[in-house]
Amino acid sequence: MFWHDRHSSDAATQQTSPAPTSALTTASQSTSTVQTATPSQDALAQRNLEEEELIGYLQRTFGAHIQHPKVQVQVLEKLMRFVQSRYPENWREQLAILIGAAFPDLQDALMQTFVALETYTEWMNTERYALMSLSDAEKRTRLWQKREALFGEQAYEIWKDQWQAEQFQDRLADLEQSSAPVEEKIAQYKQQILASFPEKAEHLINNKKQELTDRFLSLSSVQEQLRTMPPEQRYSQLRHLREELGMDEAALSRWGDLDKTRDERRANGDAYMAQRQALTEGDAQNAARIQALQQKYFGDEADIIAAEEASGYFRFESSQQYGIN
Repeated sequence: MFWHDRHSSDAATQQTSPAPTSALTTASQSTSTVQTATPSQDALAQRNLEEEELIGYLQRTFGAHIQHPKVQVQVLEKLMRFVQSRYPENWREQLAILIGAAFPDLQDALMQTFVALETYTEWMNTERYALMSLSDAEKRTRLWQKREALFGEQAYEIWKDQWQAEQFQDRLADLEQSSAPVEEKIAQYKQQILASFPEKAEHLINNKKQELTDRFLSLSSVQEQLRTMPPEQRYSQLRHLREELGMDEAALSRWGDLDKTRDERRANGDAYMAQRQALTEGDAQNAARIQALQQKYFGDEADIIAAEEASGYFRFESSQQYGIN
């Protein structure tokens, strides 16, 4: 393939050791001939040192997991950037040399992956505009077809994070269409997290509680059910969701208080909008009366509300997203 034996020629790989300082004497001090390194030799020595350091880094960083397809791609991408910047004329040959030096037992497998990766990159560049014209679903299908064609089942390991995220999104879409009550949807949602991210579900729940909570509450079918509930039932369901996603008692208490504060703020805003709309519909709108309404309902925040409305934004026109705003 692209392999060239690093040790096929002793002359090609042998580096001249730097001369000791004591040997660097002038001709007037010694009749012996002193050979000093030329600039090109210095550059070659520096390049070889960089390569050896890179090989050591790759072995230390990736050696324990080099059998994994995704790790192999990470190694190849780092090597490609390195050799392309230093050997633009024959970087593929140099890539093969470094792969063989770093991971000799996997040289053939890594080079096969490299060929597939280069083909995939070229295809992506060629098809970029065509892919942009497709729907998300069509684009996703095309991408996975190409990945499977080039990498086989390893494609699902190389792009594992993307695959899992897409599976999670598909499950969310099914949950959105479900007519199950919110409490049942909460249980299904947690199972979806566990099923979509089996290796890191616990980490996600421990570290992404708020993002996961907001993702569930962003489902329109969930909001529709929450909107029809009496406040106390809604507060109970919101608490149950947060509890299932690992929030502690202190956090549950803070969020419960915030839910009530948000409802009070929304009720205040709805009352303001109703009176403001009456002014507008009766053709009796004037700046002074609207300003008085803003002051009545928002106090210190009246100027903020006025500035928002002057820019065309009316924060209370859109529906409240329970548990979010």
